[in-house]
Amino acid sequence: MQRHHHNTLLHPLVRAGLTAAGLEEHGGCQQLAAAYLRNQYHPCVEVELPLIITDFSVEDLSQMQAVLHNAYPTAHPIVMLIGTGGENATDGRVIHTTLQALTTLKLAEGINILCVPPLPSGSSFSALQAIVAHLRSPEGCPWDRKQTLLTMRHDLLGECAEVLEAIDLDSTVDNGPHMAEELGDLMMTAVLIIQIATDEGRFQMAQVMQNVVTKLIRRHPHVFGNVAVDGVENVVANWDAIKAEEKAAKGQTQLHPLDGVPAALPALEKARELQSKAAKAGWLDRAAVAQANPTLALYQPETITEESLGEWLWGIVALAHTAGLNAEDALRTYSIRFRSVQ
Repeated sequence: MQRHHHNTLLHPLVRAGLTAAGLEEHGGCQQLAAAYLRNQYHPCVEVELPLIITDFSVEDLSQMQAVLHNAYPTAHPIVMLIGTGGENATDGRVIHTTLQALTTLKLAEGINILCVPPLPSGSSFSALQAIVAHLRSPEGCPWDRKQTLLTMRHDLLGECAEVLEAIDLDSTVDNGPHMAEELGDLMMTAVLIIQIATDEGRFQMAQVMQNVVTKLIRRHPHVFGNVAVDGVENVVANWDAIKAEEKAAKGQTQLHPLDGVPAALPALEKARELQSKAAKAGWLDRAAVAQANPTLALYQPETITEESLGEWLWGIVALAHTAGLNAEDALRTYSIRFRSVQ
């Protein structure tokens, strides 16, 4: 992929695409061949810069559309320069349409060029990183400059809770815009934490991204390698085995099967994690635990719904209150005791 910022460097075909779309040359652009998008599911491009795609045939249009759809709206405008004559790129038919209609276009002999105009300013991850860096700069905001990794802990938890609340509301109404807003706030918090670390010379965004991308590829050998799996359970088992190997390579060998459950998890999620790890270690039969309680034994798993379970847990919280207890604290204390005797 090539990025151009000076019009003296522009290839005639790139210039032709920008001209057909009515875009300025000096604002910068990016150009890639259609082959770059093959076997991709998301275009690794800067959506706030014009995108010029060349070297494609009619057979490529469907794949191009599918990949671009993951970054651009269906109704996003595109401009196709069809059948231009070569290096001078002064001829050809110009078609203004939308990404949705890309696969309906008829290509011609000669060179075909697709121009995807940029999304509005502020639409990219880079834009978020740029504004957070500005806020942390000497010309930025006193509040943002004052934050530290420790002070951001509360904000991170709060934003996570608001995202969860937005997702919960989506079960009753279409809450997409609200979820998008709350996810933006969560991403802003994460980017601010990374910017603080960058300012302290500890790590940068590139290291964060490289770590997680490399980890995902390494832990999915059934997708990016030659490992065969048989169902989700096999995937989880491979994931745990690879994770253990990674820890061992770092000298962080897990000393106990129940290690690795974050202490700050809410009590219910902490209990779920501990039970899952204990079951994998062969120390806990969750069905037996449920049947051992006379009240719980009355319920058959196939008759329990999310709503009925939620209602039952709601009642437990109310019961705890009538006894002067906190259900969260009670479950956390029991989980800690369970962990201590294993």
